[in-house]
Order: sequence, then C-alpha cells, then structure tokens
Amino acid sequence: MTHRILVMAKAPIPGTVKTRLGLHPQAAAQLQAALIRDTVGKARSLAPTTVSGAPAHRLDLIRALLPDDVNLFAQELGDLGGRMLAGVQTLFAASSDPVLLFGTDAPTLPAEAIERAASALASHDISIIQSSDGGYVLLGLRRPVEAVFRGVDWSTEAVFRQTLQRADGAGLSVYEGDPWYDVDEPGDLARLREELGARPERAPWTADVLGRL
Repeated sequence: MTHRILVMAKAPIPGTVKTRLGLHPQAAAQLQAALIRDTVGKARSLAPTTVSGAPAHRLDLIRALLPDDVNLFAQELGDLGGRMLAGVQTLFAASSDPVLLFGTDAPTLPAEAIERAASALASHDISIIQSSDGGYVLLGLRRPVEAVFRGVDWSTEAVFRQTLQRADGAGLSVYEGDPWYDVDEPGDLARLREELGARPERAPWTADVLGRL
C-alpha cells in the first residue's frame, strides 16, 4: 500500500529543545538538528516525506537540514493534538494515501517497525507504536480521523491509553506495534548513547553529535 510520512519537528533553537536532558543549550540544539537529519533520512528512504515544523518564523533552521525532495510547512498554533491533526489533514487534502506520523525523538525506531505499521493500514484504521513513557512514537492513519487527537492529555503517561480509548470509542480498528523508546529524559539519552555506541549506523548524525558531547 502506498503511504506518506509526516515528521513533526522543532527547530534547533538553543534553550527551546531537549531541555530535560541536562545538556548545555547549544549542545541540545546540536542534538536536535542531528535527530531531525536522522529521522528524515530514514523516513524518506521508506516513503515520500513531509516535515511540519515549528516555530513558523524559524523554518529556515529546519529547511537547512532537509534534502531538497522533502517538503516543509509550518505547524499551526494550538496543542500537540491540534497541530498533528492539522498536519495530517494537510496531507490528506492532497491525496487519500495513508499517512504515518512521528516526531524526531525516536531516531533508532527500526525501519521494519515503520513498514509493518504502514502495511497494517491495509486492514486497520490506525496503527500505533507505544513509547516507553506512556505516549507513542508513531501513529498511522488510513483516513484523517479526528477522534484520536481530541481529549488527550498530551505530554503525560496517559497519551497512549487515552488514544486507544478514543479509537475504541470511534469504532476504529487498531494495529499495535512493538513498543519503542523516545529520548526525553537523561535516562533515555543514556540508553541512546549505549545503543549508538554499538550500532552508530542506526542514527549516524546523532551518533556523531553524542560522540562529541
């Protein structure tokens, strides 16, 4: 099944990204830039990829990190759910092909897991991969349903559970992939360092930055 990928990305502005990792603001911004490069690089190797970036007035910082064939548009204002919904609606307005949505915080999410989530949309309304902190690292949509973006307590450990509840309440069939981890806290960063220390090819830009921090 043909699908597209939408990556939600924050511009690598010191003091505004990865602030919970305990890094110097400049180092955190360098890490964010590497996360964008690795995530988008993997995504575009799998499917046509678009990036929804924030803040709107600094899209230039994101554009500089992207290949020419990756489209970029500004995220709308509002909570995370509203911004994600607006992003997928933009893509569905251009084509009915399914959309996989994810951020830049899980750079080592296996390509095979992404492909399985995409394939599952042939027989399920949504596909989802839970994150270790109670959220999710990927959400796939066969059509632009609003239910899974409404009434969710974003940035809490309830996100995954509430998303499944919204899907069930809307009568949507769900594929759940194997859980993965995202990089939000110092412990996540330590896990990423260990993983990339052994397998830097899983996220080469990020491995390079971590090797210099």
